[in-house]
Amino acid sequence: MKAIFDNLYIYEIVLLFLGVFLFMLLCAGLVYFIIRKDDLKKLLLFFPIPIIMIAYPSIQEIQIEKDKFALKKYSDEVIENPNDTVAHNELVRVTEKLEKRATTVEDLKAVAEANLLLGNPEKAIDLTNKAIENKEDVIYEPIKDKEEDSLINGLPNIEILQGIKTVATIQKEIESDPSALKDTIILKEQIDKIYRQNPKTKKYLNQKILMQQQKKVVKANQ
Repeated sequence: MKAIFDNLYIYEIVLLFLGVFLFMLLCAGLVYFIIRKDDLKKLLLFFPIPIIMIAYPSIQEIQIEKDKFALKKYSDEVIENPNDTVAHNELVRVTEKLEKRATTVEDLKAVAEANLLLGNPEKAIDLTNKAIENKEDVIYEPIKDKEEDSLINGLPNIEILQGIKTVATIQKEIESDPSALKDTIILKEQIDKIYRQNPKTKKYLNQKILMQQQKKVVKANQ
């Protein structure tokens, strides 16, 4: 239940509870009218109000879940094909939508990683800081053991978030100082640590950082 409410704004949660309360109140009134054999028409006119109040946050929740699925989908597509502009633009769109609603550690981490893929280190840092402030850091990220083909406990969320923040911070430093070779080496080591369970993400980030650095060096030498 808490996970559902985590995706909604306060006013949407209030709207949902008020809608349920009003619906129950109207149902009680309906029973009362039936017992007294009064005219039900006027009472029935009020039923669409709580239905709309309940439906709106419910639709929002369904849309949020779709956006979360889309975030994963387009992230994978961008990693598989960095030149796919359609996937890139869709990832930007979905990331911006979810960024406004992200409150839990898992959601903040997912949006921070998406911003890392998109080359937005400042946003990734801000999001990881918000997630680190949350005490929900006991969940472990599963890592697949290639030899045993099974899932084992990986890094705790707090360590993954710190790693994403480190990657984003070094990425930001490289953008301002393209000759920071030492930082690039540290960055690759950090990427390897955080994304060892996902070789494709690791490869994508390494290539992206390398390309960014080369462009900066070329521009600086011109």
